[in-house]
Amino acid sequence: MSNTVMGATPVLVVGAGPTGLTMACELARRGVPVRIVDKRAAIDPYCRATTIHSRTLEIFHDLGIVDEILEQGQRFVAYNEYANGRRLSRRPTGQVDSPYPFTISLEQFRTEAILAALLGRLGVVVERCAELVALAEHPDGVAATLRHGDGREEAVAVPWLVGCDGAHSTVRHLIHQSFPGMEDSHRFVQGDVIVAGPVAGDEGYAFLCDTGVLYLFPLPQRRTLVAADLPQHHDDAKEPPSVELFQRLMAERGPAGTSVTDARSMAYFRIHYRLVPHYRHGRRIFLAGDAAHVHSPAGGLGMNTGIQDAYNLAWKLALVAQGMSPHAVLESYEAERRAVAKDVITMSRVMTDRSEAFSHLSQAERECIYVNVVVPEAEARHLAEHLEALDLDYRKSPICGEHGTLRRLGGGPGPGAEARDAGPLQLGDRQLTLFELLRGPHHTMLVFPGARTGPAGWLRLARLAASIRQPDGAPINVHLMAHAKEAVPSDLPAATSIVLDLEGALHRRYDARAECLYLIRPDGYIGYRSAPADARHLRQYLACLFVRAQC
Repeated sequence: MSNTVMGATPVLVVGAGPTGLTMACELARRGVPVRIVDKRAAIDPYCRATTIHSRTLEIFHDLGIVDEILEQGQRFVAYNEYANGRRLSRRPTGQVDSPYPFTISLEQFRTEAILAALLGRLGVVVERCAELVALAEHPDGVAATLRHGDGREEAVAVPWLVGCDGAHSTVRHLIHQSFPGMEDSHRFVQGDVIVAGPVAGDEGYAFLCDTGVLYLFPLPQRRTLVAADLPQHHDDAKEPPSVELFQRLMAERGPAGTSVTDARSMAYFRIHYRLVPHYRHGRRIFLAGDAAHVHSPAGGLGMNTGIQDAYNLAWKLALVAQGMSPHAVLESYEAERRAVAKDVITMSRVMTDRSEAFSHLSQAERECIYVNVVVPEAEARHLAEHLEALDLDYRKSPICGEHGTLRRLGGGPGPGAEARDAGPLQLGDRQLTLFELLRGPHHTMLVFPGARTGPAGWLRLARLAASIRQPDGAPINVHLMAHAKEAVPSDLPAATSIVLDLEGALHRRYDARAECLYLIRPDGYIGYRSAPADARHLRQYLACLFVRAQC
């Protein structure tokens, strides 16, 4: 099997964890040559990251692997918090606006295997036992040296290099990128175990105690990920992780009558909070995932953030690599994603600090926690959307814009917001939702004629749509969105794509009461909107985004 798509000089992706595999899959399905290397001989059979949030499930839907994830994963239905045996709260999951309104627990090695299988179907295999040992950037590419498992060194020249090689990133070290931050003073232990006792197999738990905190998270096949902080006097070297240690921590902090057996993937760890100053080095080297940011595992945010980094960068890099977009488009990667990582670091640290602090609180301070634990429903929903990465806002991005009398779109998603799903829709003889219409490696433009648009207006918008679909134009699918109650003229050009909004849900969600358009990026965010659908300003926007855009 070939290791590159199309046989041309490939983009080199270093690191075949979830971030690197997502990056390689996204490039490959866009027809961009890609080569992915990893110094590991195989996928590590450890739990590590186990949480897959709603936004990442939406990404996996676009990639065509969400059904495999759901089939192998364990749905996470609620999170419970106890303090010295007293239940503080039980927060159900699933209260978010997504086709996948829940969290899935799945061991990282299974997620990697699903992504690697997809990559193989796209014609690319991971080159294992291949370690990056040197690199240098030149104006027209990157020179890298790979050392293979047999000791052979290979000099490669590639147009782009993406470092997805984790917290100890070789790419980051070779480009002399600093990794400022701090280390948490607490030590932790975690393990993949079987738990028997008064805990639900599909819920998560945090037990705050005088002696520390104990976490339980559900895993597939009736297993549980257990994590706990350790006493300061604990000697890691003399007492390696063991099932006896987990049983002792469970007896000390967990519910009475709970047993721990069959411990696997046991490890000690410390938490670091670190963020690189820049996600891009020069013009042709990028960092993504843990190579760019690390933080507490609280909230299960790390793997999701890395996958979303790759999903953000890949479509931009593909367009630039194929000569369809200018290099300036790549500046938006850091502008959009570094702010997300900064927020994730803050959020995970707040959650961790709160748990770690419990054992040091006075009784009066603990009583405040008991009294104030109830969160109003609206706030709880907002926090859930934030945790599931459904409220990201790229409005300050250099590639997001809008034009027109935008008070008409006050209720619709703004530039930089996620294009939320709606339906049912009808395209030809196929019934689908907006997410299914968007699926694929292209931009999508939704043009709403408005309820009072006559035949001449429909024809004008159909011609606008046709001009964007020229052979040398931008890779944009354009659809005229018709409310089911509206009459669509029968004399529109044959190539016009008409999508019926059968119940008006899409029009309501996008506040399309009058003529307007939304341009949705391949990663599912609003790149541009306009009310009305003004061709001149649309042309100006597309000219910044695409080299050969026409309209």
